Amino acid sequence: MNAKNKYIQQLIHDYEYSLSKFDSQTLVISGGALGFSLTFISDIVVFQEAIYLILLYIALGCFILAIFIGFTGHYFSMQNISKSIDLATEEKYDEIKPDLITPKINCTVLITLSLGILLMVSYCIVNIENQRKIINETENSKELLYKEPTAITTITDSIN
Repeated sequence: MNAKNKYIQQLIHDYEYSLSKFDSQTLVISGGALGFSLTFISDIVVFQEAIYLILLYIALGCFILAIFIGFTGHYFSMQNISKSIDLATEEKYDEIKPDLITPKINCTVLITLSLGILLMVSYCIVNIENQRKIINETENSKELLYKEPTAITTITDSIN
């Protein structure tokens, strides 16, 4: 095997490894984000007090869509590789076509996953700030209710 063929084989191997890592990382990130969102709802912000729930719902949809599209892309990639192997075995090299679907699917996964993360982070920030506001308002109202009497209120109370 000459240097050019070795180089091409190495590039093909690197490409396949990269696709494999992309698929696995997509699943890990999407699954982790789904788990995080459920933990956030149950442990950090009470669901009944949460605001802008549409951000959460769209983010969850994006994560689920990224997983589904990733699986679909993996299937199409396997089919294309299998077809290319068959054509190469039959020495029909001219009939081997480049995979045009998998890069588009991977781009779609990248977009939906990124959008899901952006929406989830936005949802978390908005709800954490809302929760802080509720806690601060509750503490301020408690301070007003239990305010110690001042000298003026003590004098007016004694006059009455």
